[in-house]
Amino acid sequence: MAPSSLDQRAIPLTPKHLSVRIASRQQLDAFNRTHGLAVHLDVPGSAPPAISITGRQSETLSVWETRAVGGFVTRPRFVADLVTVRFVSRGQVVYRHRRGDLWGSPSHATLADFEGLREVRASDDLTTLSGSIALTALHAAHEALTGGEAGSVPSLAPVADMSAPGMRALFCTMAHVHRQIREAGRAGDLVFPLVHELVSYQLLSAWPKRGVPGHHAGPGASSRSLGLALDHIQSNLTQPLTLSGIARTAGISVRALQDKFRQELGQTPVKYIIDQRLARAHDDLRSPGKTSLSIADIARRWGFVHISDFGQRYRRAYRQTPSQTRRDSA
Repeated sequence: MAPSSLDQRAIPLTPKHLSVRIASRQQLDAFNRTHGLAVHLDVPGSAPPAISITGRQSETLSVWETRAVGGFVTRPRFVADLVTVRFVSRGQVVYRHRRGDLWGSPSHATLADFEGLREVRASDDLTTLSGSIALTALHAAHEALTGGEAGSVPSLAPVADMSAPGMRALFCTMAHVHRQIREAGRAGDLVFPLVHELVSYQLLSAWPKRGVPGHHAGPGASSRSLGLALDHIQSNLTQPLTLSGIARTAGISVRALQDKFRQELGQTPVKYIIDQRLARAHDDLRSPGKTSLSIADIARRWGFVHISDFGQRYRRAYRQTPSQTRRDSA
């Protein structure tokens, strides 16, 4: 199908988790029929497919890992209103595009939209981590980050060098999101909305620009603004928090919020939120009225779904394990 004949539309997806192993043509056909993707997945030649996909699919942000023993090809079904970032750990990926070919490899990540895309060819022995972000979500993130007008997102380059510190940080964030998805399954997690939001902010900040206009400076954050932000965090530690929501309550941009936390508190807003939730968990572990709650219950109450991660953070903060704190208090 020629790109010019494709419809222009967004992907009407409800959030769902992906855990798919494709080992036959029948499974491949079923995957294409049932998963509502903007692309059609195929394998070259007559060899059976050997592909596994794990992650989460939603309208605003999808993150997934792909492993393939043999190569595969994807072709767009329609021009979706999103961009796809892809990090290659093994193998390589080639985008056949109207404006020219793009190559993704372990040393270079790729960013592509659907306009003018003809197909994507993946090599044998492939491992990639990918994320698709809706353009509406990216515009909203840019507005929150800079305090600028919606629609002013700078043009991002199609290829990015993975040696840049910002790019490595973006990859680590996406890997963290994927790991949480895989470990938490369908369970809720107070950290998810915050980390998902960070993917958009890091993409806009770290990805190299093409014909980028100057950044709009956000308004200065006063001590009153910081106080409003801290009050909002303290009042909502058991609820999902996002940087855009905190910044909106404080009346400043996300970038100004981040700068104010670094300047006055010497840490990022995310680190502050985690520390405050650890402190609340610490108080519960010492409280005689909370002895009926298990350590896992207390951890989950304050947003720590992964108990091993909670234990490691707790030991770094308090120089003892949660169970030692509970025994000492008893």
